[in-house]
Parts: sequence; structure tokens; C-alpha cells
Amino acid sequence: MKRVHYLYALSFLSAFLLFQIELVIAKIFLPRFGGSYLVWGSCIVFFQFALLLGYLYAHVAVRKCGIYRYRYLHLILVALPLLFFPGRALPEIAAHPGIPLVLDIFMQLALSIGMAFFVLSTISIVTQSWLAYSELPESGNPYMLYAVSNVGSFLGLLSYPFLFEVYFDLDVQVVIWRILYVLFIVAYILSLRAIRFPAACAPGGALSGGSGFREAFRMSGEGARRKLCWFLLSAAGCVLFLSVTNIVTYEIVPCPLLWVIPLCIYLASFTLTFRDRPFYPEWIGRQFHLVMGFSVLVYFFVQGRILPVMPGLIAFAVALFALCMFCQHELYESRPAEKDGLTGFYLIVSLGGFAGSMVVTWIIPRLFTSTVEFLLGLFLIGLSLALKEGFSRIGFYRLRLIAYVVILVIAWPMEFKQYNVFGVGIALIAFAYIFRDLAGHRTALALCLLAVFAIEPFVDNTWTADGKAIGTFRNYYGIYEIRASGHLLKFANGTTLHGLQYRTPDPEERAEPLAYYHRDTPVGKILGGGRFAMDRVAVVGLGVGTLSAYGKKGGQMDFFELDPDMPAFVGMFDYLALSKAKLNFYYDDARLALRKMPPSCYDVLVIDAFSGDSVPVHLLTTEAIGEYRARVKDNGLILFHISNRYIDLAPVIVSNARAVGAFALFASNTAQGSALLASDWAALTWNGKIRDTLTAQMQWQDRTADAELKPVRPWTDKYSNLPSVMKPRVLVNSLRDFQPFKW
Repeated sequence: MKRVHYLYALSFLSAFLLFQIELVIAKIFLPRFGGSYLVWGSCIVFFQFALLLGYLYAHVAVRKCGIYRYRYLHLILVALPLLFFPGRALPEIAAHPGIPLVLDIFMQLALSIGMAFFVLSTISIVTQSWLAYSELPESGNPYMLYAVSNVGSFLGLLSYPFLFEVYFDLDVQVVIWRILYVLFIVAYILSLRAIRFPAACAPGGALSGGSGFREAFRMSGEGARRKLCWFLLSAAGCVLFLSVTNIVTYEIVPCPLLWVIPLCIYLASFTLTFRDRPFYPEWIGRQFHLVMGFSVLVYFFVQGRILPVMPGLIAFAVALFALCMFCQHELYESRPAEKDGLTGFYLIVSLGGFAGSMVVTWIIPRLFTSTVEFLLGLFLIGLSLALKEGFSRIGFYRLRLIAYVVILVIAWPMEFKQYNVFGVGIALIAFAYIFRDLAGHRTALALCLLAVFAIEPFVDNTWTADGKAIGTFRNYYGIYEIRASGHLLKFANGTTLHGLQYRTPDPEERAEPLAYYHRDTPVGKILGGGRFAMDRVAVVGLGVGTLSAYGKKGGQMDFFELDPDMPAFVGMFDYLALSKAKLNFYYDDARLALRKMPPSCYDVLVIDAFSGDSVPVHLLTTEAIGEYRARVKDNGLILFHISNRYIDLAPVIVSNARAVGAFALFASNTAQGSALLASDWAALTWNGKIRDTLTAQMQWQDRTADAELKPVRPWTDKYSNLPSVMKPRVLVNSLRDFQPFKW
């Protein structure tokens, strides 16, 4: 066994553990803090911040102590988490009322996994420095360990949803992780014994006593330009992969399982580039001007829903792969040749990644109402190229080319409102010629990308054919649009419709429930049929407040909504104002808010958080159902809206019903036009009379003992398995039915 393989194992295992603990701890946090994107976003920012601190610490410590001494000092740091986690069990994790959510999550992440995460984040730099100053023949290229580290990250990411999450509860996942951490310590000790250093690296030798932090960020001359390019390229790669994640969520297919695709592409670009023999397709470098032009067009085509689901996903995956490969190739080619610069290089790259994640996660959603961060990522690449080449005068000819791009972006959707091979061909050919000429002048290319980024907010509405946008809002929960389309007012989050209302001066017509809630839907027949008591009804998920149309005079309806900005979005709809019932609103995660309600207070509890394709799993678990049952009367009913294009929740409902001893019943309706939509509903009850009423009088199907239904393991707060209930055929059909030569 080669001695360098010890460092391979150490780098791989540390990265694998790093990504695994991110996913495990996030899953533990979600039901305790509410299953919102804000929780996951807060976790992501914490991970990036902790990674930056780890890189900073490793850089300064190695520079100050020298790698020879630091190896042994670092062993103490590696063993230190044994005094906390994973040496001890995870502390109890629970939300603290009165503390801002982001601050609470940061604090509890630091107290629970902070030390272990910090230690693991330092290993990539340490092992590369270790190799660079060793006597090993591979010491000439320590960056190959970065590729090994990214393979570990890649497998840690993919193995979780398809292996660990499928076969192990959270408690078992934590135990496995703790065992692997002990193996990681063993690998570190074995590496200490196996790797030898020349005399120059002994105490007082070469790498000892540097100024650390100041040297890494010293900005002067050519070095300053190169370091700024490192920062921009790293930030661009992070911005691009996060922006594509957002685009997949908002514009293409809001299915969380597909979020791993952009991250896998991002990690794969590092793995393929930072290795002994870097893989870099020549066409990316030779035709990079076409990559940039193609990426701009793909962004606008997807935003305008010009492409179906699968072609859009494929186009973005190809664009992201080429862009990330270019960024990592540029980083690799400009990496410092001297050993002393290795830790500073990674520190600046880490800082760029942290800055990119902060911009996409926290800043852009407050400033823009579209996924414009993708164009920002393209501009950052263009800016880095201009900086590398040196800024120069653009000239009238290239200014004219930039004007052509702007005109085409503005005019194309006015002529082509849907996919048309002729229109797409015109755009591709025009952009190919324009970006070919811009490629020879990097300053002009950067200015062109800046111009496209600047005009996007003003042309965003013209690229959507589905009616006129009356209002567009964006926050940490998504992008919401209110559109006027004929006689209807529509409210949507990306491709998911959340509500409709008639546009008419007649208040009785405006009060008529539409979309998935009209009077012929299963929920409409229950809430408006008069067979069940409706003194007090709870609804999880506000939407546009359509279900309030079923409110009775003297009755109450409690709405539980996670997004506190929702009232500002739905103010243009007046279902709530026209309702006859007394309405109460609680802006919090439903499980957290329902715990504060008195027991047995609701006649019907409607869980309408599944109508979108992003499933808040923590609202569907057996523990959640137990909490719902405690708030519903003995003769009450729990309804689940399970309409979903990509996930079949019926097997989960049945398995969970069996686990809690409930009857599981299902009903659907077909669409009756553009305003009266099809929907699927499930009901849980523990009351035999209610069950008989639903089956005998309302044609609901009792599937509690349905042997034909695909069996799945009951979902709990510690176990869920989304891949097992996916409907991949929908995505495949999107590609099969695509007609590329449609006129």
C-alpha cells in the first residue's frame, strides 16, 4: 500500500463525514424548528461560515507552527470532539421562543455539531499541506487530494437519500456517524506514522513562523489581481449552483429530491479538475463564448416556460456543468506553484464560496423578484476574465453588439410566446455570432453580461405568457406571482398554482371557491355538504384563503401559515374578506402552533401544505398525525390535500394510518375547466360512523387494508424516504412528448 493512500483515506473520510452530518443534523432540526426553507437556508449559511473558519484556522496555524509541529497539535484538535459530540450523544434540540430563528439555529448548531464540523473542515487543507512538504513522490501536486475530498463529499451527498435515509432511522444514522468518526481518528494516527518529512520541515525549518492572515490577503500588483480572480471564480461557481437549485425549484419542477443535481455537478467539477490528470473538455475552453450565450438563452427560455420540464432540466445541467468546469479549470490553472501559497489559496476560495452563498440565500431574495442570481453568476465569470486580461476600451462596434443582445432579449418574447423551433434557432444563431465577437474582448463580454443582468427585472414580465403580472413578490420561501388571465386572478409560486378567483364586480361570484377547492371537490363536499359539524375548522396552509368561502356564520376558521409575508401577497384576493366565519391567523410552523391550541377543539383539520410539489415531510409523520388527533374531536376528521405531479403520497398516508390505528380514505375529482381543477384528497378518522358516512354516502374509498397499494414503511420524524414514492414517469414523459421541430 502506498503511503499516500493514507492521506487519500483521511481526505475522503473527512469530506464524507462533513456532508453526512450536514444532512443528518438538518433533518433533525426541520421538525423542531418548522420545515421551512428558512431552516435549511440558515443551516447552509452556518455550514459555509464554519467551513470558512476552519480554512482560516488551518491557514494561520500551519503558517505559524509549521506543518511538522502542527500535525501533532492537530491530533489534539481531532480528538477534542470526543469530549462533546460525537464522544457524547447529541444534546436535546428544541426551538427557544423569543430568540430569532436564525440566531437560535446558529447557536444550537454550534453547540451540537460545531466542534466536530470545525475539525472536519480543516482536514482538506491540512492533508494537502502535509503532502506538499512530505518526502512522497506525489508531493509535487497536493491539489489532487482536493479531488479525493470532493469525491468523499459527492458520495456523502448521494449515499444519504438513497442509502442511509432509506434503511436507517436518524438515531442509527447518528450512531453510524459516530463510529465513522472514530475510524477517522484512527486514519489520522496511521497517517502520522506513515508520512515522513525532510529535515527542512523540522521545527525551525521552512514552513514556520509565517505571518498567516496578512499574507493571504496582501493585495499588491499581479498577486492582487490573481487573488481577486480566485475570489470571483469561487463566488461565481457557488452562485451558479445555488441559483440553478432555485430555478429548478421555482421555474422547472419544485421537487426537493432534484436539488442534489446542481450540487452534484458542482462537486463533480472540482473532482474532475483537481487531480493528477485534470479532465477538461476542450470544447468548453475553445467555445466558451457559446457556453455563455447559450446559458443566457437557457435562463430566459426556462423562465418563460418555453421548454418543457425535462428539456429544461437537461439544458440547465449542461450549462451548469460547462460553467463550473470553466471556473474550476481557471482556479486550477492559476493556483500557486509555491507550497507556501496553498493554504492562502484555499482560504480565498472558501471566502468566495461563503460570499456567493450569502448573496444568493440572504441578499438577492430581498432585492429581486426573479431568479436573476444566475445572470449575476455569469457576470462574475465575465468580470474575472476581464480582470485577468486587463480592462481595455470597448469601442463602438462592440457597444453595438451589446445593444443587439439587449434588443433581442427585449423583443424575442414579443414575437414568440411559446416554443417555436424557428424562433429558438434565430436566438441561438444571433447569440452565437454576437458572443463569438465579444469573446475576443473580455471587457466587452463582462459589460454585455452586466447589461443583461441589469435589464432582467424590467423584461421579466414579458417572458411569461400566462397573463399579465399584477404583483410579484419574493422572500426566503419562494417567488409568488399574482396574474390576471382573462376572467381569472391567479396566485402561483413558480409552477405551482396556489389559488384562483373570479375577476368580477359581483361579490357572490368572487366568493365562489375555485381551483382545487370548488364545490365538487372532495373537500368542497365535506366543508359545504352539511353532513359534518363545522363549528371550528383548522386549515394548515393559507394560499389565497379559498377555503374560508365555506365558513359558516357563527363558526370559526383557524389558518396556520408558515410564511409571515403571505398577507401582503393575498391582499388582492378577497375570499377572506367575504367569508362569513370568524377567521384567526397563526404565522408559524403548523406543528409548533397547533401545540398551543386546546385539545379536541376542531371538527375538521385540513392539511393543505402538500398541494405544491415540495413536500414538508415533517407534517406527514406518525408523530405529526398524533398531534393532529389530539386537537380534533372524537367525531372529527383530518383531511390531506395530496395532489402532486411528481410524488405519490397515498402509500405513505395508508402506512401511517395503519401505524396509528386510523382509517385511511381517498377521493378525487376530475377537472371541469380552467377554473375548476382536478384534485386528490385523503382523510383520516378513528370514528367508524364517520368512515361509513364517507364510504357509503360520499363514495370515498377505504384503502386501509388495500393490498394492491405499494407498501412503504411508516414515516416518522426519524425516518422518511421520498425516492420510494417518486413518480419518475412524469419527468420521462415530458422528454418523450417534447417536439423539438414544432412550428
